[in-house]
Amino acid sequence: MITYMDKCQVTFWPIGKVVEVIKGTNLMEAARKAGVFLDAPCGGKGHCGKCRVMIKSGQHKHEYTPLLSEEEIQHGYRLACLTWIQQDMTVELTEVDVVNDIMVENITSDSSRKFVNRTVDILKSSGIKVGTNFKIVPVKLPKPTIDDNIPDLERVQRELKTILGCENINWPIEILRKLPVVLRNFDYEITLGLLKTESGYNIINVTGGKRASIYGLCVDVGTTTVAACLVDIDTGEIKSSASSGNLQMQYGGDIINRIIYSTRENGLEKLNQAIIEGTINQLVREMIKKLAITEDDIILSVFAGNTTMAHLLLGVIPENIRLEPYIPAFNNAPVLKAGDIALNINKNAPVFLLPNVASYVGGDIVAGVLASGLWNSDETALFIDLGTNGEIVLGNRDWMLTCACSAGPAFEGGEISCGMRAATGAIHEVRIDRQNLRPIVKVIGTSKPKGICGSGIIDLIAEMFLKGIIDMKGKINQNIKSDRIRYNHHLGCFEYVVAFGNETIDGLDITLNEIDIDNFLRAKGAVYSGMRTLLNNIGMSVADIDKVIIAGGIGQNLDITNSITIGLLPDIPQEKFEFIGNSSLTGAYACLISDEAREKAKEIADSMTYIELSADPTYMEEFISACFLPHTDTNLFPSLKKAMNL
Repeated sequence: MITYMDKCQVTFWPIGKVVEVIKGTNLMEAARKAGVFLDAPCGGKGHCGKCRVMIKSGQHKHEYTPLLSEEEIQHGYRLACLTWIQQDMTVELTEVDVVNDIMVENITSDSSRKFVNRTVDILKSSGIKVGTNFKIVPVKLPKPTIDDNIPDLERVQRELKTILGCENINWPIEILRKLPVVLRNFDYEITLGLLKTESGYNIINVTGGKRASIYGLCVDVGTTTVAACLVDIDTGEIKSSASSGNLQMQYGGDIINRIIYSTRENGLEKLNQAIIEGTINQLVREMIKKLAITEDDIILSVFAGNTTMAHLLLGVIPENIRLEPYIPAFNNAPVLKAGDIALNINKNAPVFLLPNVASYVGGDIVAGVLASGLWNSDETALFIDLGTNGEIVLGNRDWMLTCACSAGPAFEGGEISCGMRAATGAIHEVRIDRQNLRPIVKVIGTSKPKGICGSGIIDLIAEMFLKGIIDMKGKINQNIKSDRIRYNHHLGCFEYVVAFGNETIDGLDITLNEIDIDNFLRAKGAVYSGMRTLLNNIGMSVADIDKVIIAGGIGQNLDITNSITIGLLPDIPQEKFEFIGNSSLTGAYACLISDEAREKAKEIADSMTYIELSADPTYMEEFISACFLPHTDTNLFPSLKKAMNL
């Protein structure tokens, strides 16, 4: 029996949230119970060091970690996942608004709209009709009299049969419950939202008075970030947009950690709530408020996400995705209603999930390929999504190969000691002065730096390599005399100081050490070796690539030259590279405004041949070779070989 002596109260500052837990509870779990977000890319295993907090008071136990220095430990810093509560505690958060601070590539900026417009042009030029079977029908009804005394439902049906010329009209119970009230409150003038089907019409919504618009919701459900738009279905105009981090990040930065967490007690339920209620519904509320509309006005939704995200969105266990032979529960999800998944739009609104291809290539890549036009091109293109997972498609209108690379969260700053996602304070661009080895950095926002994001890490490693600070193995040159290069006795390796504590927002040095570099080389090696494996399967070389299409959040700040320098991208002429923004959201938008585009997405998914890299006999050799700067075969990088005399 648990007594009051076994219970402890934990207070989280500065947000003031309080939770009561049993003595011995892990601090990370206490934070989750309190609804306090703590970043945990490693899933709470103590590997990433991102769940750092400061203990202000209260007895506790904690496990030693090399990710905290002795000085930090003495000042009360702890990793929440390695701390256990022993009595009432007060905990100060070092990061308060991590989820909302993350920079997300949406499709409403001036630079992104051209990608959206181009996608619509691609659809039209290929004969795909833009338009849906959803429509709004205003109805002005004669009021009932003693002589005309038919019931409300039959009265509306009588008018609709005249307007639509159709006998088969289906009425959900929610609409029937609203009908008597709406008719009388609005003097028998109503507007109906309808979906035309093969057999007739389904009523989705009924509102009073004349309504000018009905809305659709399109969402890119990324592992790290979620971006959404509300669209006028009649005009195709994007009316509002919103984005944030995916609240599931607190359970792991990558899909493998989340799959593992889903197998814990109530794990699947927590992950589902984090994405539906914690993330998507919050974005919907934000957009509804901007437009001054109601949930019922949104009568259609389209989602694009990787296979694991699709499972977690529907509350379907994804466990078998990570177990050989890697079988998902579904690739083509049934068309659901919003009410089925507690999505805060019209309960009868159809919910379309873009189809997956395989266990690790999902609807987000199908959406990206649709948006890019690769499926309708004679050119052989390489499509690369440099997100948390790293998916690749190679092909043209006649054939497409695809694979997923186990890059992990490194491109989002995960597994890097001073890494962070692209948010305010993140270093996103780096150059190093050859004479004094001093870095010149650019930071997102106007604050001092507090970490370094993916594009900044690529720049930094490339610059360190070009300036001779690191060798092809990523090891730091110990013979260089500079205060920027030092040995970290705590970690047992050398590191390069990007910014000293007096230059940073939190007073801590920002560094990149040899362990960080090794982690990043494995991530970039996974992408490059995945590309090489696809080429090998079709008997092609990088010289046969006509175009490289780059999607994903990192792409907006990606330096192509530096990406080639570190061996992330193939060494081909720069004019062949193209960045297309958030192609997943663009593809979802296309499928929202076009029924035929959704059918084309299914065709695209069916036409892709998935290559399971773990089963490919050449992959491991390719991967090992790619974990160097730029590669063990320098002939693959002729421009760099000439410039550096490799």
